[in-house]
Amino acid sequence: MLSFRTHVAAVPGMDDFDEEAVLAKIHLADDDILMLSGSLVDGSGTPSSDFDFCVIARSKDDRFHRDTFPREQHMRYYTSGDRVKASFDYLPHSLLGVDVEYWTVHEVAAMLASHARLYAQMRTRARKSSGFAASAVDFRVLSRLTYGIPLTNVAAFAELAAEVRPEEVAYTAFRAAVGSYPDFRDLAGMWAQGDHTSALIAARKLGVDTLRGLTHVHGNTNRNPKYLARFLARLPVPAELADRFGELNAFGIGPQADAADAVLEWLDLIDLAFAEIRAGREKAEAFVGRADFLGLLKEELHESMTWNAEISNEYCFRAREVEPGLPSLRELLSAMTAREAAPHHLPLQEWAKGRTAPVGENNKSA
Repeated sequence: MLSFRTHVAAVPGMDDFDEEAVLAKIHLADDDILMLSGSLVDGSGTPSSDFDFCVIARSKDDRFHRDTFPREQHMRYYTSGDRVKASFDYLPHSLLGVDVEYWTVHEVAAMLASHARLYAQMRTRARKSSGFAASAVDFRVLSRLTYGIPLTNVAAFAELAAEVRPEEVAYTAFRAAVGSYPDFRDLAGMWAQGDHTSALIAARKLGVDTLRGLTHVHGNTNRNPKYLARFLARLPVPAELADRFGELNAFGIGPQADAADAVLEWLDLIDLAFAEIRAGREKAEAFVGRADFLGLLKEELHESMTWNAEISNEYCFRAREVEPGLPSLRELLSAMTAREAAPHHLPLQEWAKGRTAPVGENNKSA
């Protein structure tokens, strides 16, 4: 077995731990694949981070059943029915935790196949994926497979990892983060009511989702926003973008009277993020390119739609992840508050010409 000490990213205070004590929490079998991942590997860890291990067994054995798993040796363990999925415990006299997930080669292979189908589906839609979390993919494990380090049975791990497509994982993560017009519409409704405090909460959520999407454009597969500011700081984007996000997200604003100004600052920051997304996604081969994405938007339009400012503003918002020259989010917010359409160059009615309603909409068939 390879020593994992050398694979732990340099973290102050992390140079003093008992490697054997860590391994004793894992219950490793000879033919297991043992993978180390998590924040201590990707460089975002802290002195109290967990050791995140994944045990990939050839097949299920006694460790996978609650009656035979050595649960008394752990602070807690997690099950799905009788199936043990993970265990956790702290090292003696330490804040360091040992977090272990248990999978089989077959389960991981099935997950990778499910993700391939999910990625294919995501390439056919322009909307944010609201049902992603309910899919057959455990995204946390899938993400860790893109950068995890095998400590045992390296050849077997390499064979399994050969089926992982990190850029495709990044795109499905992106599609689960970016593109929610309903979120912006809620923000606009709160703003129009003068409820700037609620609008600020909505703006922060929209900002976090968009900035997280930016990290996915640059290959990050981790959907957890916990270390988003650290991920942003590593990107080849203007330093002020990451710095301003860190200030707004971590420290917010002062008096409540400044909430309206803070909403507009968030919108400006989101606009900057979208500009970086447009620049970055054209270089990411697994991402849907500009022309294809506009084609997806076009496919969603049909001539029987009741044309109004709402439809125009929706597509003005959704197209900005690929299309430059659209009104700023400040301008879009102003137009929506006035119940008007923000002027833009998208040929929406031209796109819809000659198209009929999809099956199930407006009582028509395609």
